[in-house]
Amino acid sequence: MILYHWTKKENLENILNTGLRPNRMGIVYLAPEPEAWKTREQGEEQGEVCLEVETGDLKLTAFEDCEEWEVFCWGHISPENIKVLGR
Repeated sequence: MILYHWTKKENLENILNTGLRPNRMGIVYLAPEPEAWKTREQGEEQGEVCLEVETGDLKLTAFEDCEEWEVFCWGHISPENIKVLGR
């Protein structure tokens, strides 16, 4: 499944080398649409880039009250499954 993740530009090189690592709870926060969290203009103003992420067969969880803007991905997302949008 294709989902999206916003990150600061200074994190980009590390993410493209090592992937998206989950937090202490084992979660990477993703969104169903690139502009579900913020517009591209807002992201650029905040020094962030949007990543397109292929989650493959990783477990995903979306809760009804926030499914339009947030999806939990359980586990590490490899760099080969990440593409930078708008570059």
